[in-house]
Amino acid sequence: MPIRWRLTIFNALAIGAILLLLGVGLFFLLRESLLSGVERTVETRAEIATRELEFGDGPGGTPEVKLEGDAAEQLSLDGVFVVIRDHDGRVLYESVNLPADAAKQDGVWREAARSGRPASGTAQLSGEAPDYVYAKPIRQDGAPPLVLEAGRSYSSLEATLGTIGTAIAAGIGVAFLLSIGGAYFLARTALRPVDAVVSSAREMSEADLSRRLPVTNPGDEIGRLATTINGLLARLETAFGRLEASLARQEEALARQRRFAADASHEFRTPLTAISGNAR
Repeated sequence: MPIRWRLTIFNALAIGAILLLLGVGLFFLLRESLLSGVERTVETRAEIATRELEFGDGPGGTPEVKLEGDAAEQLSLDGVFVVIRDHDGRVLYESVNLPADAAKQDGVWREAARSGRPASGTAQLSGEAPDYVYAKPIRQDGAPPLVLEAGRSYSSLEATLGTIGTAIAAGIGVAFLLSIGGAYFLARTALRPVDAVVSSAREMSEADLSRRLPVTNPGDEIGRLATTINGLLARLETAFGRLEASLARQEEALARQRRFAADASHEFRTPLTAISGNAR
């Protein structure tokens, strides 16, 4: 696989991993923020309801708890519901936005009644997603404590988180695709000097060692490589030059020897011919 594609894949995977970690981290941060918002809203409404309660005696001396219309309406905003029980768990008041007998399914109030301190947890009261429920004891002089509960469904939160998760996933996908294109462009730009070096090297021949590779940036790795190769070419050119000079000198010496042999052969041929004739 070409280095260009290897760099592209490596960079894209690295960027994709970073985007995934950031997306998951952002999702859970938003989730915790939204959960905390639901819990703070419920606990604040519980404190407000505690101040707005009106106590009285109902039929048979049973305690009676009331919330005025405006107060009850304000407390029920954003889907918050309120339930008030006596120490035996009997419902004395419940919001109109609760289904019938929904409060009977709750067990958070028992923890608050048992410990005498506020308690919180999840329950299935509103008939939708699990509800966050906050319960706190209400003490009255000379009377058993009551328990006030406030709660809110997580359904709207789950819908919001689903939308956020979809948006984050889509954003990560688009960013990942863009990162692939960007990584390929960067790899291609970074390796462009290599293409120039390869093209110049292919055009060289043994008869043209005077040519040199282009050096765009002597300070980077590719520039240092091209400079090193140019130095090697210079040394090769010098060595070939010396070799050619040595071969030329050898050729000249051989030519002189051949001329000397030819002259000597010519000079010796006449006396030898005369001697041969006299000998006969």
